[in-house]
Amino acid sequence: MKNKFILLIASFCAFAFSACEGDGDADYGFGKVYMPQAVSTGGLNNSYAVPSGGGDDTYNFRVANGTVKIVLGIMRSGKLSDKKGYTADVYTSAEDTAAAVAGFGGEAMPEGLYSLPATVVVPDGKTGETFYLGISAASLSKDEYAGKKLVLSVGIRNPSAYELADTGTKTAVIVDVDALKALL
Repeated sequence: MKNKFILLIASFCAFAFSACEGDGDADYGFGKVYMPQAVSTGGLNNSYAVPSGGGDDTYNFRVANGTVKIVLGIMRSGKLSDKKGYTADVYTSAEDTAAAVAGFGGEAMPEGLYSLPATVVVPDGKTGETFYLGISAASLSKDEYAGKKLVLSVGIRNPSAYELADTGTKTAVIVDVDALKALL
């Protein structure tokens, strides 16, 4: 009788393990589009300090051809078998920037100081893509920006596929000019 009971338990265990096969490949979550930098503080707020980190591999910017390229991005949440690409518009808002200045300090980044792409394209098979907020390194060296923190609210909208997330779609980029110049 004891052997039959052990055989029965072993059969149940084998059945249970075989029933789980393939569950790791199942879709889960919702396909929502957001900006990872907007939640870089763990969801406390949408601030994104530049520079950040303490080593070459942790900085959130690159310098190429005299341009400081602040790393931003777009991401789709969830694990979905549908791996189609998508696009989203990138925008700035004077109203959102003013709110970020009021909340985090500093002053609004002048409009002619930076460049951004109008659209970000995420190719098929990928969940996200990087894009950059570009600022001329020579412009940052001007005395008029010394000692300042320049703030710009960057957002995404109008994704071509999936839904826009309820939060995490606007990032308050806060550039500490002196700290950044020290690293250039």
